[in-house]
Parts: sequence; structure tokens; C-alpha cells
Amino acid sequence: MGIPFVQMALIGMLPSRLKVAYYRMHGAKIGKRVRIGLFSVISAKEMEIGDDSKIGMLSFINARKLRLGNRVRIGTLVAMDTAEISIGHDSVVMEQTVVGGMLTPRSSLYIGCRVKVFPYCFLNPTEPIVIEDDVGVGGSTYLFTHGSWQSVLDGFPIGFGPIHLQKGVWLPWRVFILPNVDVGAYSTIGAGAVINRSIPARSLAAGMPAKVISEDGKYLKPLSVEQRWEKVVTIFTELAEFLSFQGQASAVTGEQGLRILVTVAAQKHQAFRVELNRSGIPEVEGVAVFVSLESISAMVRARLDSRGIAWFDIADAQTSLGVHPAVEHVRNFFSRYGVRFSVASDQVFEPWVSVKA
Repeated sequence: MGIPFVQMALIGMLPSRLKVAYYRMHGAKIGKRVRIGLFSVISAKEMEIGDDSKIGMLSFINARKLRLGNRVRIGTLVAMDTAEISIGHDSVVMEQTVVGGMLTPRSSLYIGCRVKVFPYCFLNPTEPIVIEDDVGVGGSTYLFTHGSWQSVLDGFPIGFGPIHLQKGVWLPWRVFILPNVDVGAYSTIGAGAVINRSIPARSLAAGMPAKVISEDGKYLKPLSVEQRWEKVVTIFTELAEFLSFQGQASAVTGEQGLRILVTVAAQKHQAFRVELNRSGIPEVEGVAVFVSLESISAMVRARLDSRGIAWFDIADAQTSLGVHPAVEHVRNFFSRYGVRFSVASDQVFEPWVSVKA
């Protein structure tokens, strides 16, 4: 992997809007409000970047094909160099992550929607790496699709093969995954694990090498409706405490049976209110955010959208963007507890990279 110092010094110094214009002139399809940080550059024969995506400073991407969905975040000092890259809506690749290594005709990285790759990771897509929706890749994690050094002609082992992380997988920090591994959907891996063989879906696995401790989701604790509601209330109580800690006076201001109000004194002293509701039907006027434990009907969604009120449908794991800038606080705080939402207005993300690893 070579760092494109010349491009970073010349093109990289341009302001973001001029950089975006430059790439559009060269055939790139770039959406609205895209920002590319200082000294950051992209080199791709085919490039598509969705609305509101951001690339931090001192990062570079080199690929034949690049596709980023809406609201993708790529941090500072990120280096990506492989044949094909697709990253879905609302996914994040954090600071000092490296994607690269030996190239083959199959080299590709597919990251689905609402994925977060934490800092200091190394992803080696010599063979395809597929990371499906809602996966968490902890910091200092290493995904290697090839391992070779000593001569195969002398009988030493080498390994080449894809890696596939299915939907909802959680890798805490410092996990090492070897070639030809498929981690099943919603599996949880222990920190520091070395995975050298495939893991079944909904398993708990840990160790060096990793061994399956529990299968079929037996380690999970199902919650009743009452318990789910209590946890949602706890999340928003802690959100109010957190925003107050940040200097935005916030409090749970009212509770009546199946609904709760949270008032937040947001930036510029423009207070907004959040309604938590179990029924899916708003009851309070003047709220900026409506959160429902039950499904919100299409009619109610349309009414909220017409008034610029953001909504979070926990039952269907969907949300709208709303118009109030502080709505992002709600999304981010839900994410702290592993509760993620697709944006209902988004088109389905169709990657250029094959997802069959």
C-alpha cells in the first residue's frame, strides 16, 4: 500500500466543496452535503457517495470501484486500498483503520448498513470480506483472508479464503479472524479471541482458538413487554442526565401510564421534547421526537413527517430523520445500547461488491 503523498498535497489541500466538484467533473456521483476532510483524497475509476457522508482529515481511499451509502462516516487517518469497496448507510469506519494487503482478482470489502468499525483495525481483503448489517467490529481487530510466508514447496502451510460476518455479529476488542471463517448471525465473540473456524448463528464463543460456549441463543435473556418498556425509559433517563452533563439542561418532565415526556434544553436554548409511548399513537402536542415501543402506522408516520417530527419505531427498527438537529442525540444514545434503526426514506443499499463470500 503506497500513500499518495502527491495527491494529498495537491488535491487534498482543496476545500471540501472544491474537492467534491473536482471528483464530480471526473465522473463521480456524489450526493448532497458530502464533506471530504483536509489532505484526504479518493482515487476510484467508479465512485458513488450518498448524501451527508463525511471523510475525515488525512485519509485516502484507492479502489477501482467505491460506493458509500448515505450518512457514512470515515474517520481521520484511515487508509483503504483494495479493488472494490462498498459501505452501506449509516456505517462508520473510525480513526486509524487500515484496509489493504495483497491483491487478487477477488479482492473486495463489503460493509453493510449501521456497521461500526472501531479504531486501529486492520482488514485484509486479499479474498472477499463481507460484513453484513448491524455488525460491531471492536478496536484493534484483525481480519486476514490470507496467511503465507514460508515456502509451500517445502510443505509449509498457507491459507487463502474469504471472511463473512453475518448480520448482528459482535466482535469486542482485539479479535483475530483467520481465512475461510463464517461467523453466524447475531453471534457474540469474546474479547481477545482467535477464530480459526466457522461459528454457528446466535452463538457465544471465546478463547484462543475460539470455542463455542453456548449455541442457539441460549445465553440470551428474553424480555417481557414491561421489561422492554422499563429499559427504554432507563435509556432516556440516562440521555437526560448525559445532556445535562454536557450543559444542555434536560429532565424527564412527566409520566402518565403508557407515556413519558423528556424535555431537553438544546443548543441555542431552543428546548425540544421527546415523547415515549407504548401505543404507537402520539398523544402530546409540541414534541420534536416521538418514540414508540409498538409499531407506528403508515398514516401516523405520514402525519408526523408532514409536521417535521422525527419518529422512532422500536418494533419495526425504523426511524425518520426529522428536522430538529438534536434528533441525532436520540439516535446516538439508542446506539449505545445496541438499538439501531434503518431510515425509512432510504432506498435499499445495492453494493457493487458481491456479498457471497
